[in-house]
Amino acid sequence: MTDLAPLPLTRRAVLAGAAALPLAARRAAAAEQQMVVATWGGDYANLLHDNVDVPLMAPQQIAVVQDVGDEDPRVAKLYAQRRLPRGADDVVCLQEVRAHEVGAAGLLETIDAAKVPNLVHVLPNLGAPTYAPHIWSPQILVYNPDKVKQPPTRFADLLDPQYKGRVGVGDGNYFYVMMAAALAATGDLNKVDAEATKALALRLNANGLRLYPSTDSIGAGIKSGEIDVGVMWLARTIMWQNAGIPVQASFAAEGSVLYISGMVVPKNAPNKPAAFAYINAMLEPSAQTRFAERMGYLPTVNNCPLTGKVAEQLALPKPAPVLAVPDYGITGTLQPQIAEWWKKNMQRA
Repeated sequence: MTDLAPLPLTRRAVLAGAAALPLAARRAAAAEQQMVVATWGGDYANLLHDNVDVPLMAPQQIAVVQDVGDEDPRVAKLYAQRRLPRGADDVVCLQEVRAHEVGAAGLLETIDAAKVPNLVHVLPNLGAPTYAPHIWSPQILVYNPDKVKQPPTRFADLLDPQYKGRVGVGDGNYFYVMMAAALAATGDLNKVDAEATKALALRLNANGLRLYPSTDSIGAGIKSGEIDVGVMWLARTIMWQNAGIPVQASFAAEGSVLYISGMVVPKNAPNKPAAFAYINAMLEPSAQTRFAERMGYLPTVNNCPLTGKVAEQLALPKPAPVLAVPDYGITGTLQPQIAEWWKKNMQRA
C-alpha cells in the first residue's frame, strides 16, 4: 500500500479542529496564564511552590515557573535586560537592601494596595514603594551552648582570643555583617563604609574568621564542632534547633539588624497582572504561617497570629531587643563598594 503524503493544513482546518475540542478544555487553555518567579532554591523555593504556586495561584489559572538561582545573577539580569521591552521574569525575589539598589536605578514597578490588596496588612517600616516584604528576622549572635558557657552579648565579643578560628559568618551575608560591625563600632548601622567599621571587621578577620559559602554550611560547622560562635538570623537558629543542632541565640546589646526578604516586579515584566496577584498571594496568612513554621521567619503582615511551638520559638525576648532597620537610601548606594572592599580585604585575607 502506498503511503499518502499529508495534506497541508489550512487556517480554516486548524480553526475547525479547535472548534471540535470540548468547550471546557478550550476555555481552560485560553484562561491559563504563565509567569516566571526568579527565586532562591532549596527550602525557600519549595515552600513557595507548596504554599503559593500550587494552592493560591493554580486556582487563578496562573501557572508558575520558578527560575532558581543566586541573588547576584538575578540583580545582574535586571540591569542587563533594562532596555528590553519584555524581560525574562515577572517577580524577582530580593533582599530589601538589593531591592532598594535596583529600585533607585529605576528598574522596578510601583507596588501599592490598588494592585496588591494585602499590602494594607504589611507591618510598618518593612516595605517600600517598589518592594513587598515577604519574611523577616532579626540578626543575632549564635553560639554552641555545649562549648560556650558565657554567651557573647556584643558583636565585639567575637574578638575574644578564646574564639580564635572558631567564628563563622556567611560570605553571602557580608553586607549584614558589615552593618552589624557598623552598629557596634559607630552606633549607626548605615555607616558601613566608615573607617571604624572596616577596622572592626579586619580585627574580626585577624581572629581567624571563617567564611562559609552558604547559610546552611554555618549550621554544619557548628554541628561538627568547627566553630562555636557566629553571626546569623534568628530564623536559621530556630531551624537548626529543630534539626537537633546545639545552638542558641543571643541578641547583641547594641541592636539587631533586620533581615528582610521580599519581592519586586520589573518594569518590563511580561505579565504584570499575574506578578501582582503572586505578591498578593505570598502575603496571605496561610503562606506566611508556613514560612514561620518551616523556616522560622516572622510574618510581615499583621493578620497572621502565630500559635503553639512556633509562636514560642519566634517570640522576641523581654525586654524587647533593639531592632535596627537600615536607611536603604544610604545602604543601597554603598552596596557595590562594600562588596569590592569585602572581596579584597576579607575574602583574600
